[in-house]
Amino acid sequence: MAAEMRPHAAHAPMIYKAFAPPAPFDAFIENVWYWRGLDPGHAKDTIMASGRLGLMINLDRDELSWYGGEGYATRSVLSGIGLCGTHAHSFAIDAHQPHMLGVQFKPGGAFAFFGGSAREFENVHISLGDIWGADAERLHQRVVQAPAPKDKIAILFRAMAQRFGECAHHPAVALTLKLFARAPHRISVKAAARDAEVSQKTLIRLFAEEVGMTPKTYLRVARFQRVLSGLHAASGVDWMEVVERHGYYDQPHFIREFKQFSGFTPGEYFRLRGPHIQHVPLEA
Repeated sequence: MAAEMRPHAAHAPMIYKAFAPPAPFDAFIENVWYWRGLDPGHAKDTIMASGRLGLMINLDRDELSWYGGEGYATRSVLSGIGLCGTHAHSFAIDAHQPHMLGVQFKPGGAFAFFGGSAREFENVHISLGDIWGADAERLHQRVVQAPAPKDKIAILFRAMAQRFGECAHHPAVALTLKLFARAPHRISVKAAARDAEVSQKTLIRLFAEEVGMTPKTYLRVARFQRVLSGLHAASGVDWMEVVERHGYYDQPHFIREFKQFSGFTPGEYFRLRGPHIQHVPLEA
């Protein structure tokens, strides 16, 4: 299934396409996406904390960059094809990403393609070459040289399919992800372990290895993401209602959590939010 969005101005070459893969890959991959866009007029976007991994390919140059530290002033650089791991804090990227391709994994989905423990990708960005070796560089070259978006998406998807380990989540992790998706503010790790019929210690280890963060951290980030979903398109907000509906202890607790995961207070986010839920334009 592909989607395409274009701006109102006829001359503006903005394109977004997303391909939802068939079974069994759809249990692990949310979509394979393609983007070509214009300069948005500001330098950086803040990226929100997330319990999902993403694969990104820069089709414009052999470089991926992001920013951390105070005021997002510290720039780090990778090769042009790499992974963004699960994050329990915000970071920033260049707002102008003129030509990109990527894969958005479902929670815990990346482990089926990269092997090892997903904890290795927690709070990090890593070049795909460090995992796939020279195959990563060859893949980058092939997708850059492919003539059309559909060809680039097809090449990337075939490369992912060839790396697919045909593995399934541990039953305890699969059940826990389902429980967490239903109500991250109402379920506890203890209750999930009980329902999965494993010890808390075992569940924490299995979940972290497959998903990339501990279940407790994942629950906190998932709750934050639910808050974002409600705020992003809202015309107004009752903050006390948000606090109560999402199960925060009180307003200070909510503000602390929100600022850790977004880099902004809730009010700042609401004022600065842009067109993309995971991105917030940074004021100069």
